[in-house]
Amino acid sequence: MPLLTMPIPQLQYDPPGPAAQLEKQVNITLATVTYADGQATSPDQLQKIGAFVYRVAVQGGGEEIWNDTEQVWQPAVTDAAALAALTPVALAFKQGEAAPWQGMLVTAGQKDKQGASRYDRAVNGRPVYHLRAFAQFKRDGITAAGVSAPSTELNFVSAVENQRFAITFDTTSAADCTRARLQIKNPALQPAGYVELRASGPEIEIANCDAAGQAIARVLLTASGDIELYPATGRKVLVQGDLEAGHVRYLPAGGGVKQDL
Repeated sequence: MPLLTMPIPQLQYDPPGPAAQLEKQVNITLATVTYADGQATSPDQLQKIGAFVYRVAVQGGGEEIWNDTEQVWQPAVTDAAALAALTPVALAFKQGEAAPWQGMLVTAGQKDKQGASRYDRAVNGRPVYHLRAFAQFKRDGITAAGVSAPSTELNFVSAVENQRFAITFDTTSAADCTRARLQIKNPALQPAGYVELRASGPEIEIANCDAAGQAIARVLLTASGDIELYPATGRKVLVQGDLEAGHVRYLPAGGGVKQDL
């Protein structure tokens, strides 16, 4: 099969930077595809065009390709004949544009067939993604196909994780969560304090945090209805005013058993 000359797909996302936000789309543009003799292809000759997504999930790991039909990541293929049988991210032709083939990669909420996230934020530089464009055109009864070189590498970050204030869940949505946390972060994006509500129990915990995001002092409303106070190690519970109590049980300074007052 004759080969096409394939430009490399270009990726744009907002805001620009070293990584894209998982919650926002990645725009894909592709310049004009040409035949081996340099003549430009035209939309009326099109049989198939799109972009395939590849990833390297772990350091030193092998390259994988997303199989949209099977909804799985599988060992990568780059041969035009093999890619012709798969479904790429669609690209549409826009007349008059410098890069006329355009599409978008949507990552938010995408799952594989097992229900796991299809795209993940990068941890220590992995996973890393890139795209290859694929096209198949027919001219004068002869079909030509081509695969591009890989695009620039694509890492993802979570916009929610980069916000100073956020509400997070122990599941992917509020619809089925069993724990919700209202949290504010310091300028280094470490937790400065939080209120956590837990359906199991149920319990409510309020805490402030140190510079590393670890809880300092906590208040716990227990499932049984108790209110537990946890000052930091070596610190006190201070009452700046009158204290009225129905019953007091305390541990003497010299130790021993607790006594009633």
